[in-house]
Amino acid sequence: MSRIVLALVALASLAACTDRPTEPKLRPSRPSFATDPGESGPPSPRNFGPDSYRLGVFTGAGMTAPGLDCSKAGDKSRVCSGFLPSAVDGTLLDVTVQVPAGGGPFPLVVLMHGWAGSKTGSGDVADALVNDGLAVLRYSARGFGESWGQANLADIHAEIADLRSLVGQIVDMGPLHLNADAVAVTGSSYGGGHSWLTTLQPTWSSPMGKAVRVRTVVPIVPWTDLLYSLLPNGRPRNSIDGLGSAKLSYINGLYASGLRQSPDRPYPNYPDYLIAWQSWINAMEPNGSDPAYAQIVHGLAGARSIWWQQSFWSGVAANRIPVFEVQGFTDDLFPLPEAARMVNALRAVDPAYPIALYLGDIGHPRAANKVDEVNYVESLIRQWFAFYLKGQGLEPAHVVYAAITRPSGESFDPSNVITAPTIDALATARVAHPFGGTAVLVNPASDPLAGFFWDPFVMTGAEELKPYTGTPPEPPVVQNSMAVYTLPAVELNGGADLLVAGCPLVRLHASSLAPRVQLDIRMYDVAPDGTRQLITRGTYTADNGASPIGEQDLTIPTYGNLWRVPGDHAIRIELTNLDSPYIAPSRVPSVTTVSNVSVEIPIR
Repeated sequence: MSRIVLALVALASLAACTDRPTEPKLRPSRPSFATDPGESGPPSPRNFGPDSYRLGVFTGAGMTAPGLDCSKAGDKSRVCSGFLPSAVDGTLLDVTVQVPAGGGPFPLVVLMHGWAGSKTGSGDVADALVNDGLAVLRYSARGFGESWGQANLADIHAEIADLRSLVGQIVDMGPLHLNADAVAVTGSSYGGGHSWLTTLQPTWSSPMGKAVRVRTVVPIVPWTDLLYSLLPNGRPRNSIDGLGSAKLSYINGLYASGLRQSPDRPYPNYPDYLIAWQSWINAMEPNGSDPAYAQIVHGLAGARSIWWQQSFWSGVAANRIPVFEVQGFTDDLFPLPEAARMVNALRAVDPAYPIALYLGDIGHPRAANKVDEVNYVESLIRQWFAFYLKGQGLEPAHVVYAAITRPSGESFDPSNVITAPTIDALATARVAHPFGGTAVLVNPASDPLAGFFWDPFVMTGAEELKPYTGTPPEPPVVQNSMAVYTLPAVELNGGADLLVAGCPLVRLHASSLAPRVQLDIRMYDVAPDGTRQLITRGTYTADNGASPIGEQDLTIPTYGNLWRVPGDHAIRIELTNLDSPYIAPSRVPSVTTVSNVSVEIPIR
């Protein structure tokens, strides 16, 4: 995973009021991911404007000699390293190919790094795959590592075309003995985005005319809609109509971590438009009529998100590429909805589509990334590759694997992994609980701490990925900035432990004269001694352009988890206008009255 540098932003505020819970109601489990009932298929076709990308600059031509040096060879593998020019614009990319010893032909796995990373990462994973008889291609994406060019944020016209070009070139290298008909693409985060987008063109011809075919992809903690993952609006299937608020601590942290300063590459590795996007997101309220935000939407959704690619959906039946996705319950950058939208839509198109999903305490902060769980997931991936690339072993189950999230100090135990045919089937029932009373939320409030202690970076210690073990203090009380609802677990499951299994929903009636209101949810497990652990969170933006939002019934989805709440604990729900610095506070002043608040929790 890429090293992420924390760039904190201005903080806002919150405070508290409470309501007494009323009697809960138990109901059978039903699908819950789609905000609109009955919607689970692919998105409706949309027309996007021009894509933003930059090619043909700082290519390294005349500065770096192309070619691979294959002089390194051992008992188990052969290693070739050097620079190859992308057929897109001649940009020289830093490449390493590892090939098992023997005669081949060898299936090829493209192992792509995360944002701000390079080809030098994941060497242990590459070695394991080579030991399994698979060749591995690692390279630094343009603008990163020692590669030339500028980072275009996994643009389909730049980085994804680079991937096809490099694969085509190395399968043409006869001494490597590669099987062009058996290619897989995998990688985490940024590499996971590459993996999904490779499915747009799963077959192509190499420079020498060999037929290249991607047999499977394994996206690890990826995005599927980059617009939604960075500016969530609370409608996981529709990030476009009504822009959400930015995950500002993530956006600025990732931006800072990716800036390259190298005397060997003395030029900006970000193109002008990417710099402008980051500045605009920091400075301006998201607005669908703003030309700058329109460019961001066209770029993030239209050219960098598999979810919105109509060519993918029209080719599903013909291509039917097996997918094994890994997503984090506790990943606050690319959470469960990034997987759910694709898994559910593919299953709606084809109930037998070959897709499997692993959900666990893995991914970006605040995930724990326990070594044993990472190894467990890697073993599943290696079995997947053995079958789909080499035809070895039994066909993997196309199911959902889900690991119960355990405290940070507790070792991962495979017995905590359950399986289900679908995401919604993780739950066997749903409990609905209404709360009485009304609350008034005022934005802006004045507490400078806001959600500081619940920001993913603070909770994980940022670089070390060590979870925050202290008990965050209660924020100073600021009248009308946060509503708190408490629900004893004993009232939900008769005193037994309660297993939250999926994405809880918070429903409410909102009344406001403001044209835009941001509502944020944090849900905690509270022990008898008052110690709190964050189960999940969510956000929703109601935007009515220039007109007041008026009276609206809203459903706020949370990211979800598989979390055991002991019978003597309580569930605490915080409803506020602020979850900063994680989510950028809205700049639009508002006074919102909320009533008829209820929570619907999927349980197992």
